[in-house]
Amino acid sequence: MSGEQAESLPEELQTWLDERATEADVETDELLTRAVVAYRLVEEEDGLLDESGVNSGVTDELDRLDERVDGLQSELDEKIDDVRTRVVQVKREADAKAPADHGHPDLEERVNTAGTAATEAHEQLDQLGERLDRGFENYEEILTYLRDTTDDLDDKLTRLARAVVSLRSRTARMEATVAQWRGVDDLKTEANRHGVTSAKCGGCDSVVHVGLLAKARCPHCEQPFTDVEPARGFFGSATLAVGDRPALAGQTADETVPTPTELLNEEVDGEDADPAPSPGDIGEETRHE
Repeated sequence: MSGEQAESLPEELQTWLDERATEADVETDELLTRAVVAYRLVEEEDGLLDESGVNSGVTDELDRLDERVDGLQSELDEKIDDVRTRVVQVKREADAKAPADHGHPDLEERVNTAGTAATEAHEQLDQLGERLDRGFENYEEILTYLRDTTDDLDDKLTRLARAVVSLRSRTARMEATVAQWRGVDDLKTEANRHGVTSAKCGGCDSVVHVGLLAKARCPHCEQPFTDVEPARGFFGSATLAVGDRPALAGQTADETVPTPTELLNEEVDGEDADPAPSPGDIGEETRHE
């Protein structure tokens, strides 16, 4: 059978068929059979399609679209003609009502005024833009100045606050010192009134020379003196009564009273502080800056 096919097929087609059979690794007869079966299937599928029906539906749809386009075109032409006619009519009516050389002076004046106002507004806008540009040129300089000024004011306020705290503390201590000095003076005055120059301490019986006291306390036992009790009898001796004096606000009964030099050189908040500036010094610094 292969020989008969070879005789019936052209040489070129036979060669192509042999090559396809070799590539598919099948016999030439089998490959030819497959080709015939495929062709048959294609023929059957084509027979199932109703080409006339499909073409007919497409043709009908195209006809409807053409009719719709024609209708829209006609409608558009009618509207264009109507608008053209209306424009011509309005122009004729306007020409009939107004003279050929008529004008609109009010409208021209308003237009000129509007143009002038627009020009002035544009010039003002340019001037404002120039001012803004000049203002932003030293913007950073102004910010730096304000920041430095604020820092300087903060520093001055801090110094002033520390000075106030220091002055309050020193004032309280000075008041306590003055009170104790006044107590010594009162004690000496009382002893002088009774003619007492020395007396026994009511706490430790030690002899105390009243005129040498720097504070109203016993130099031996550190108990505070409250009063002078004159001698009783010919052989008796004067006595310096002891007790607790009322403490001032912010002061304990056993607190040591500083000297004036210690008050002026004492530290603020436990740290070495510069001498507190006076209000006059602070005001003078502010004026200079």
